[in-house]
Amino acid sequence: MFQSYGIHGPVLGPVTGLAIDVVLLSLAFWMLASPDMRKPNNILTFITLVASISLLRVVMAPLPNIQPVTVAALIIGAQLGARRGVAFAVLVTMISNFIIGDGIWTLYQAIAWSTVAIIGANSNIISDGKLALNKAYGYAIICAFLFDFIVSLSVIGTVSLGEFMIYLLNGIPYDLLHALGNLTVVAWFGSWFSDSIAHFQTMEEIEQTVVDGYVTRT
Repeated sequence: MFQSYGIHGPVLGPVTGLAIDVVLLSLAFWMLASPDMRKPNNILTFITLVASISLLRVVMAPLPNIQPVTVAALIIGAQLGARRGVAFAVLVTMISNFIIGDGIWTLYQAIAWSTVAIIGANSNIISDGKLALNKAYGYAIICAFLFDFIVSLSVIGTVSLGEFMIYLLNGIPYDLLHALGNLTVVAWFGSWFSDSIAHFQTMEEIEQTVVDGYVTRT
């Protein structure tokens, strides 16, 4: 189903592209299937987050490898949990790529930003409800290189191993720009962004509420 090969990996045929989109959308909605997301205010806030970051990515697309989604996925994963972090990553990738350009790389970008969200959920960069900036800086740098490496895997099958290594080496300046961009986003907007989404209940809080209610009834 791969029709031809491009610089970012194989170019997808319409059937394969549709199949990937269906899988990614199904994953996102499955991740959002939680009790708190049935509340209108939580749904509206989450939609606003996805739309805002998608638009920001589109606007910043001309800048070389400046990816605001990486820090957003990291903080959302840390603040709201892995499930909503992954859903956010998938939806932002699909929506922004619909404008910027869709292809096999969409799958790899969704995987990469979902991985960042999962890392955020296990990073402990939120301490006493606040973003721990020193930790966030470190994770922002690591996630920049990790994201770029995962997305680079999209060319496997179209290049030899030697060409792939050269491809990675040539990408180091862009990796550094990604890392620098992440540090800037964390420094300027990290704490504000984290505080602005802190009103969401975490999955652990929801589960504890259910447990407490059950214990009270029994």
